[in-house]
Order: sequence, then structure tokens, then C-alpha cells
Amino acid sequence: MPFFKTPQSPFPSGATLLENLEKNKVGHTLKAELYYKYKNESFSKADLRPIFPTHISQSIIDPKTKKRWSVLETRVDTILTYDTKTKVTAQFSIDDVTSDPYDTGYALTLKDSYLKAKPGDAEKVLTTIPGGTRFTVLKYKSGFAEVSFKNYVGFVSVSELITKFDFATYVFANKKWNIVKRRTFDFIETNDGQKISFNNVSGVVAPDQIGIIGSGTQKIPLWSRVELSTRTKPAWIQSQIKGHGTVWWKPLESSEEKIYTIDDLLKKEIASISFHPKDPMKAILSANGVFMTDDGYHWKELKEFKSFNGPVHYFNDLMIFVGNFRSTDHGKTFENYIQIEKLASAIQNEYGFLPKNLQVKRIETVAPYVLKIEVETGHRRIRMQSPLFAQTWSAVKG
Repeated sequence: MPFFKTPQSPFPSGATLLENLEKNKVGHTLKAELYYKYKNESFSKADLRPIFPTHISQSIIDPKTKKRWSVLETRVDTILTYDTKTKVTAQFSIDDVTSDPYDTGYALTLKDSYLKAKPGDAEKVLTTIPGGTRFTVLKYKSGFAEVSFKNYVGFVSVSELITKFDFATYVFANKKWNIVKRRTFDFIETNDGQKISFNNVSGVVAPDQIGIIGSGTQKIPLWSRVELSTRTKPAWIQSQIKGHGTVWWKPLESSEEKIYTIDDLLKKEIASISFHPKDPMKAILSANGVFMTDDGYHWKELKEFKSFNGPVHYFNDLMIFVGNFRSTDHGKTFENYIQIEKLASAIQNEYGFLPKNLQVKRIETVAPYVLKIEVETGHRRIRMQSPLFAQTWSAVKG
């Protein structure tokens, strides 16, 4: 393994076994930096000025305190907020806050846009709205957003606006979170075939690391999607080697864990998905494997559930269910929790037959701490329940 006198040395000053370098380590250097990813290209933060969901949010969340702040003003790198109760103001870096999933945000014109009297391309033009104007949408109709601008109330085509719906990975509608497959004008098409009007959405999960280019003067085209990512440049490790003193060497590159995006998973057939009860940025899903996310966009695969397509359930920060298995450490380890023998015996007592094959098809929890499951017995589906911290199964009536 080659080593160098300094990290700036152009040529090695010697070589030794990797084990010798590892054994005599005395220090290291590591440099991380933020950058933008666009297709197969990388850009520094100085190269691009994308618009992120926090730029068009009406409220944001400080992840350190979990406090929600109302937005007064946003700039490229900072955001000015205030507390509606105390009237205290605070300024944050855009990189240090997250968008509020229960805020549908503002609409922003990316270029000069016509305000129409009615929703339609051929309708009368009331006035022109300058690019960079931010406003609250009153309602959506026929591919247009109704807005109030100066002394006018009129309609702007949604194709000329950027909203949090352009970033959405999930939306809250019909009393549940839904995976977004695509946006079509002023509707969201979901992974399970629903078509939901923007008007019926009351929550939007918009990953804070996904941005959209909002100016035609930048290095990549208007409306391009970019991802803010972190990379660690090769580390230099310092060791003491007899006869050479202090030397520096680069560690061998290790294989990184594959990270999936929600777009990757939408190419699979999603069998089951469950969201954290209080934080929809956190979720677990099964789709020929089991995947978890803590930011609503990037997903890690749980290696022990390869090819799994059964039910999953997110109970809280620690407890997660995958089929018959339960984790109490946020998915790090799992135990066989739903004991088939006890379940089969309970079904025999309740229904008068002993099922030979049992498959758990659905898992949910209800207050106070009751676990409910739907089970396939081979010739019928039945519903059973048990206290969450026991295995005392009984039939769900009704």
C-alpha cells in the first residue's frame, strides 16, 4: 500500500502492508461538501440557484426543536420566519430547515405570466404578473390557479407556476397519505390509480433536497430537477511508520449501500406502505423487498426481507411491523412477533376450524395499543386483534 509524506505530495515516499498502516493510525482528514446532481452531471452550490420547497412554503419546521414557524420572506440561502403566538422573528439557513408537510405552500411565477379573467388560454387578459411573484392560490380549476394580484382576481395557468405539488412524493387526501405517481395539470395521479384535485389536498410531502431550476439564465434548462447531495472527498489517514515517521495514505474505496428514490420504487409494484403516525417524511413500504425512508425521498432496503410483498406497519419511532416480524429499534433488528401457532389456535376457538395455512395480509394499530390484522386462511379472510404487547388473539366483530 503506497504512502506519502503529505497529502499534497505528488508521488509516494514508500509502501507497506495495509495491516501495518491500519495498526499504526494516529489521525485522519475528511472533507464533505454539498453539491447538485443533474442527470450524470455534478455542480457546485455556486453554479446553480434552484428553488426548493422551503422557498415556496407558508410554514417551515426547525428539525432541531420540531417547532413550526410561519414564513415572512425567503431569499436564495436564508428564510425569515416568525412565531404567530409570540410574534418573535427568526432567520434560518435554507439548508437548516424542512418544509411543513401539512402546508400546501404558495405558488410562484417563474416568468412574466398573464392573469386571465377566466380559466382558459383564449380568455381575456386582465394584467401581466411579473416573474418571481409569490401568492396564495384561492382554488384550482381546469388547469388554472385562481389568485389575487393587486386589485384583480383572475386565473394563471399552472404550467407557468411552481408549487409544492411539483415536488410532491406524497399528498394527504381522502384521510390518508397517497404516493404520487405524476402531476397532470391541477391533478395528482397516485400510485393506486386515483386522480386527486389539488383542491382536495391538505398535505404535501416535498423532499427538501430536490430543487427545480427557476431561471433560464442558469447552466441547465428551466424546470430541470436537481438533487442537493453530500459527498465526502477521499480521506487521508495519518500513520506512524518506523523509518519514515508520519506518513499519509488513502483508504481503499468501500462499496456504498444502494439508496433508492421514490421514483425507483414506483417502477416496482408497491404491495403495502405505512407512514409514521406523526411524521409523513418517515415511511416503510414493501415492493419485492422492504424499504424505509426518513426524508420522504431516499429509501434504504432492509436486506433480511428480500422479495417480500406482504403488509408493513409503522407504529412509532421504534416499533415497526413487517409481516409476522416486529422491530423495536427502528428497523435495525427484527423478531418473529406474530406467532402462527397461537393465532391458529385462537382462530379455532373463535371460528371452529383449525387453519392449515395462515398468511397475514394487513396490519394496523388502534388506540389504546391494539394490534389488528387481516389473515388469509386458505378459503376465507378473517380479522383478528390482540393487545399490542401480548399474543391474546380474538375475532374482530362487525
